[in-house]
Amino acid sequence: MTAKTQLRPVDSYTAQEIMEIAQRAEWRRGDGFLVPPASVPLYVEAVKALARERARG
Repeated sequence: MTAKTQLRPVDSYTAQEIMEIAQRAEWRRGDGFLVPPASVPLYVEAVKALARERARG
């Protein structure tokens, strides 16, 4: 049995955490784990843009 992680509000993630999520999505592109493979490029760009916004403060 796997333990579920607690859901967090979107605004609680740091820019670094968001960028790491985007990187994991890129690495798992072929798996379709996070989103369908065809949607990965759009998802990754959106998450990276959010990370850049968060980093600007």
